Amino acid sequence: MAASVLNKQYRFILVSDLDWTMVDHDDKENTSLHAFNKLWQSEFAQDCLLVFSTGRSLKLYNELRDEVPLGVPDVLICSVGTEIFFEKPGSDGAEPQPDKKWTQLLDQGWNRKAALEAAAQLSELKPQSESEQRPHKLSYIVSVKGDAAEKVVSQLEDKLQAAGVTAKVIYSGGADLDILPQHASKGKGLEFLLGEVRELVGAPKDGVLVNGDSGNDIELFAVPGVRGCMVVNAHPELKKWCDAHPSPNLFQASKRCAGGIVEALQHFKLAKHT
Repeated sequence: MAASVLNKQYRFILVSDLDWTMVDHDDKENTSLHAFNKLWQSEFAQDCLLVFSTGRSLKLYNELRDEVPLGVPDVLICSVGTEIFFEKPGSDGAEPQPDKKWTQLLDQGWNRKAALEAAAQLSELKPQSESEQRPHKLSYIVSVKGDAAEKVVSQLEDKLQAAGVTAKVIYSGGADLDILPQHASKGKGLEFLLGEVRELVGAPKDGVLVNGDSGNDIELFAVPGVRGCMVVNAHPELKKWCDAHPSPNLFQASKRCAGGIVEALQHFKLAKHT
């Protein structure tokens, strides 16, 4: 339940994607991630909320935790915004369960079987691993690139519409494609979380900073009232969106991954310059 975590007022909320945003897979020493963790613990952890928003399922998130020194988030949003975890793993090792209130909202109008059948008509869509096929998310690899990939996305949207499926198609990273309920995404998941925060403990006085690198992060940046950081290694689809939506609340970092997040915290005067 949200109340188990949202039990005090938070000064500030930081929301970050993981792969190639918080985590630089080319940084074998995890130098920038260690620097972020140190800064978070020293200046933010006592009165701020840390949220990880990832396309990974809970299973793949746990695998990443075994590989890199991630901090422990207060809230975990998995599977492109379709699963929200307010609980931490119990002492008995049991996995946390997705928030039921959010799950019930996503159930409305969602026809997973029809969406699956529509996607099966396109040979360019290759299903991702079984762990990434979730109750409210179907995930594929697009086997073609560029304009051909955009054509596949358009064809899929047409087939979903023809089948009467109210779904959202998100293409990101030049390869990954997700089919979600119409009201799901990283952005919608964040809007739900912020609504719970306001209701239970009040809005954070220093606001919200979102951080991302790819197309499935665009809706995070579009949430009303947030500030955003695009890391310098971002994919073209996010760069294109940011260039089309210039704002003093949108920061394009000059550093990669967690280094860019630290840079943004300093840019917005949320952290001390070091």
